[in-house]
Amino acid sequence: MTNGPLDWADAHHIIARTDGGPTALENLALLCRHHHRLIHHPTAGWQIRLGADDRPDFIPPADIGPDRHPRRNLYHLRQ
Repeated sequence: MTNGPLDWADAHHIIARTDGGPTALENLALLCRHHHRLIHHPTAGWQIRLGADDRPDFIPPADIGPDRHPRRNLYHLRQ
């Protein structure tokens, strides 16, 4: 039995641990299992970076967004 959405999320290191990224809140983004696997897939082409406001930007591959303009999940936008 799960307790809620956090049980369905994986913590993704924005800068990989193998590249020296820390396991710290400022280097983590919560992703569902499907999207966590997608971000790690070698040919998917998605990237994550922190924006100027310390929220994750999701950068699509060129075949999805030719301009590679960062996208955000605005569903849970906090004020």
